[in-house]
Amino acid sequence: MNSFRVLGIRVDAVQPRDVLEILDGWKQTPPRECVLLSSTNVNNVMCSLEKPLMSTATNNAGISLPDSVPFLWLGRLRGFPLRQRCGIQEIMMEVFEKRDYRHFFFGNTPEVLEALKVRLQQQYPTIQICGMFSPPFGNFSKEQNAEYVALINKTRPDFVWVSLGCPRQEMWIEENRAGINALAAGGAGAVFDFLAGGTSRAPEWIQYAGLEWLYRLMIDPKKLWRRYLVRYPKFLLLFSFDLLRLGKMRQGET
Repeated sequence: MNSFRVLGIRVDAVQPRDVLEILDGWKQTPPRECVLLSSTNVNNVMCSLEKPLMSTATNNAGISLPDSVPFLWLGRLRGFPLRQRCGIQEIMMEVFEKRDYRHFFFGNTPEVLEALKVRLQQQYPTIQICGMFSPPFGNFSKEQNAEYVALINKTRPDFVWVSLGCPRQEMWIEENRAGINALAAGGAGAVFDFLAGGTSRAPEWIQYAGLEWLYRLMIDPKKLWRRYLVRYPKFLLLFSFDLLRLGKMRQGET
């Protein structure tokens, strides 16, 4: 897989069709242990800089998805034909529609999970939902965690979709994937809410203009202000410094 780096964090130059082929290959020849599908965007990169376990999870992911229109732009500048968004939602929808896999949904609230089940069964009549579980809010004890992993394994899923919020969901997968009997697990975050119909996603023209962050901030400012008004400006500053550093290094090589 071709990839590029954003502030030292790996982003794979893949599109949904590429990911489906990789997943099919894993089905034929299963990985040694469950792998992480990282939906890598600006927020995930900043969380990776703040938390070593998150950085490990993203850089060791089976696939680090380019889940950010600015990352699509960066990939194109580096010679990769990234035309289509390729985050965890796009992959989930592709898999639900085109493949016959078993899915477990872990996290979020019981109400969202129930609405999600109804909507998915309406939109994808052949989908195999082998289990759903909403754990209590807060950190899990070791005993609770072992119980949850056992519950997931009992249903024999191919994929485990986790909605615990970033970076908690990615770090939870990284800490537990060796014990999860599935092909892959992905941090889905607000995707459960989007697919359940409880939260609207930005129209495509807003997404591809790189303005989805503004749309989401306007809808839920209390929850997202720190992400978009603190982390995003910090990312732009660090990324600008990184570009300047790389430019100077290249000048020194000539």
